[in-house]
Amino acid sequence: MTDSAADVQPLLVNASDTGGSATATKRIHHGLRRIGVDSRMLVQEKSTDDPTIIGPESTLGRAWSLARPHVDMLPLRLYGQSSGFGINWLPERKLERIREVNPDVVHLNWVWRGTLSVRTIGRLDRPVVWRLPDMAALTGGCHYADGCDRFEERCGSCPQLGSDSVFDLSRLTWHRKHRHWDDLDLTIVAPSTWLADQARRSSLFGDRRIEVIPNALDTDTYRPRDPELGRDFFDLPEDKRLVLFGAVDPMGDHRKGADLLQDALQSLSGELEDVELVVFGANEPEDPPDFGFPTHYVGYLHDDPSLVLLYSAADVMVVPSRYEGFGQTVSEALACGTPVVAFDATGPKDIVDHRETGWLAEPYEADGLASGIEWVLDVADRTRMSTTARDHAVERYEQSKVAGAYLDLYRQQII
Repeated sequence: MTDSAADVQPLLVNASDTGGSATATKRIHHGLRRIGVDSRMLVQEKSTDDPTIIGPESTLGRAWSLARPHVDMLPLRLYGQSSGFGINWLPERKLERIREVNPDVVHLNWVWRGTLSVRTIGRLDRPVVWRLPDMAALTGGCHYADGCDRFEERCGSCPQLGSDSVFDLSRLTWHRKHRHWDDLDLTIVAPSTWLADQARRSSLFGDRRIEVIPNALDTDTYRPRDPELGRDFFDLPEDKRLVLFGAVDPMGDHRKGADLLQDALQSLSGELEDVELVVFGANEPEDPPDFGFPTHYVGYLHDDPSLVLLYSAADVMVVPSRYEGFGQTVSEALACGTPVVAFDATGPKDIVDHRETGWLAEPYEADGLASGIEWVLDVADRTRMSTTARDHAVERYEQSKVAGAYLDLYRQQII
């Protein structure tokens, strides 16, 4: 594959090279390079020293890259907010950088917080592949519509902005996207069937080509390890069954469903013995919630090896999210042989095979989560389930395989 792969040169664009969106983008980028593709990344904020990732070069440019997101989101203050919406009105000069790189295809990822203006995206003069991490590209700005269907038309009267006006910021942003992107040579990639369905429903992308390609994972790194290693490393009890929950800001983001997990575990507190909860992605709050079981907070984990040890130490991972474009922690846990309990909705429903690699509960019922946790801990054949989980993760998400799917798509776009 490597000889022909070298003829395709994509440029992957993302807001930064660190954080959740960057992790998903870099896994594709590294997978492409692994199969011989001359892939490069362009980011607004660069923190690593990877020479294949292009970022601001001057001190002033680096300083401005940190300020840009705050300036770009200033219009949100009219609605009493300061984040959580993709506007991208602020002009920038990244089109010049893109033309200097001269890629065959521009592969957009999470490009909000002022990374690329709506107008610049519309001026891209070569094929564009856009991997949707969430719904922001196909709405008037919200990252998840949360039951609102106005993105199927023209947005306006946005509930997330608390707006009663038809001609609010969401309508203005929708019109800018519609005007500038109408002639764009664009293919949409969704990492889940749920997100692809949202794109098909949208007034902006409903008539575009939409493909489903899952997020990539380095399954050589994410693999089962001895549970005792992780328990020793994180100072977790060796004689308890551990339930794992985590994400970036899992306690502060309502979308992550900590309240649903709390209800589920409290209902089990009198039924399950020798069970404790482990939370990652956050330090212990000053007033921690009562989950019904002893709870350990291990903080935000910055590296893959630590995550692998933690996944491997757990008996079950619970992902109670209300919305996930994909569900990266789900695939990571399965690759480490840890079964997952989640809702039969959005991204995780593509990843978890009910009663084979975990449990899919009725959305969004805490009792269903509780049943799944109890089933995995007390009923399921854990050895068989762990092996199946690992096999499915390698088969579906292995980095080179996902990269190959993107390479095939690039070739189709540049013919």
